[in-house]
Amino acid sequence: MPPDGFECKQCGHCCLELEAFSTCASENDILRWDEEGRFDILEWVDPVDFGDHCEFDIWINPRTGDDVSRCPWLRKARGEDRYTCRIHDLKPDLCRNYPLSRQHAEETGCPGFVEEPNTS
Repeated sequence: MPPDGFECKQCGHCCLELEAFSTCASENDILRWDEEGRFDILEWVDPVDFGDHCEFDIWINPRTGDDVSRCPWLRKARGEDRYTCRIHDLKPDLCRNYPLSRQHAEETGCPGFVEEPNTS
């Protein structure tokens, strides 16, 4: 769950610049996609062994085996300056929980926090 004060602006930044973010799926994600029969999502997953850090690397092009730079499920809204997620209800836990904090948002360029009013 994103922190209080965060409101997604649908700018797509977190999905357009995957190199700046962790792209790991949780075991829960894998089970959810399997139970839903979403093999179209699962084909973009590469089981890896990075120890405690990551067991499933996601958004790996199934044709080339290469990491992709933008999320394959991201779509630009026609005629608008915003993006939507085609797997919103099934998106990975890392996406559901982004950003982890205001600091995390600032470090990764997310504009989803409104400026705190200056009370001086």
